[in-house]
Amino acid sequence: MKPVRHRRPTLRSVPALLATLGLLGIAAACGVPQDPAPRILDASVLPEELAVPVTTTTSTEAPVPRQTVLLYFVDGESLSRPIERELATPAGLPAALDALIAGPTEEEAGAGLTSVIPAETVVLGSDLANGVLQVNLAEGALEQIEGALQSLAIAQLVYTATELPGVDWLWVLIEGEPRALPTDQGDVEAPVGRVHYATLGPSGPGPGS
Repeated sequence: MKPVRHRRPTLRSVPALLATLGLLGIAAACGVPQDPAPRILDASVLPEELAVPVTTTTSTEAPVPRQTVLLYFVDGESLSRPIERELATPAGLPAALDALIAGPTEEEAGAGLTSVIPAETVVLGSDLANGVLQVNLAEGALEQIEGALQSLAIAQLVYTATELPGVDWLWVLIEGEPRALPTDQGDVEAPVGRVHYATLGPSGPGPGS
């Protein structure tokens, strides 16, 4: 076995070695960090040309379908002209009656419209058959309305209900039991229509007409 000989640096290799050491010294002097191993850089420190473009998606909700219903409030001593109200579909009778019971908006009230239907009126249910709409109200709503105002309240219900498709007559029940209702022809314990409240119908143009 031949002995391993270590080559001594020649004069030619000395300048190259010095140049390499000089570059390392410059790099250290400039503060360039030396990582012992590869690392993952945060995207926020990357130059713009190296950053991966971020795509954002925006979701738009479909508009809620609306349905226009006609409500009758009180203008003086009779019903107002029908007031258009947009409700989320399917609106139908329950939503229309709820909107009527809620009363006029501030703008409508400012125009002189009122309602004689108590705001605490509760509709327990409704059923439509052969053009007759049965509306079942909770006890205590109509009873607190006095005198001629009760006819006006029923007229509000009748005119509003008969604006809905397929409704010709309204039969008001209290806790499931029919009650005699005041009309132009006297008390009636049966379905009633606009003909029973003709004297209270809209008499002229009004707000929302």
